[in-house]
Amino acid sequence: MKSPAARANLGATLFAYLLLALSSAAWAGGEAGEDDHNHDDGPNYFGFVKDTSGKTIRDAKVTADIKGRPSIVARTNAAGAYRIPGFGKDIAPANVAISCAKEGYKQAKTLLKTRPSKTPPTAVEIECTMQRLGAK
Repeated sequence: MKSPAARANLGATLFAYLLLALSSAAWAGGEAGEDDHNHDDGPNYFGFVKDTSGKTIRDAKVTADIKGRPSIVARTNAAGAYRIPGFGKDIAPANVAISCAKEGYKQAKTLLKTRPSKTPPTAVEIECTMQRLGAK
């Protein structure tokens, strides 16, 4: 049986995914609900930007860097979610570096949440944690 804290965390995560699915603001690749993903484009990158207490951060800049290619920039929506379209199936997710920025914050860490598998992923989830400047 899961602890009350684990159940609350699961509930918060499910609620955040529901907001992500329903929100259409600030999608880098189009409106939410559009099925414009071509598997030849490689996996989409998505996730949330949160502060160290777990609160989502809206309008954070999320940058995807790939060596030898231009960077792609997206902004988080009201739910702190971002989405970046794929870069091509020849680009391995391990070669994509995601970073986050917002005035008044510094990036604390990124967490790859997609589990490795034998088949190429269609989406890669990366969560970015930001620390408020001046906070302990």
